[in-house]
Amino acid sequence: MKIVFCKWFPFKGYKAITVLKWIFVRKDAKVAFTSVDYNHECIHYEQEKELLYIGFYLLYVLEFIVKLLYYRKWHKAYRSISFEREAYTNQYNTAYTVKRNKFAWRLYLKQRTNERY
Repeated sequence: MKIVFCKWFPFKGYKAITVLKWIFVRKDAKVAFTSVDYNHECIHYEQEKELLYIGFYLLYVLEFIVKLLYYRKWHKAYRSISFEREAYTNQYNTAYTVKRNKFAWRLYLKQRTNERY
């Protein structure tokens, strides 16, 4: 995957975002972007591919809106999205994208989040 450093994208408060085969990293987060962050974004890339890209973005936004209405807190809604939960849970496992089952993010859909925000 190609890493692109940008001044304005992703939005402030976020370090990186995966769009197709590119990882956009905020320039001010360049030093803080680690191999763990790279692995996190690679997990998102696998999710994107299996949902044919557009399906990933549609489901991501839809789930975020539902979670935002439920939690009424931006960060809690973001961290409870199934795609993010899978990525955060497995970002330290460098072999995860190789051994990952397709549609593994579905396992995180019905699980309740126990994280404190």
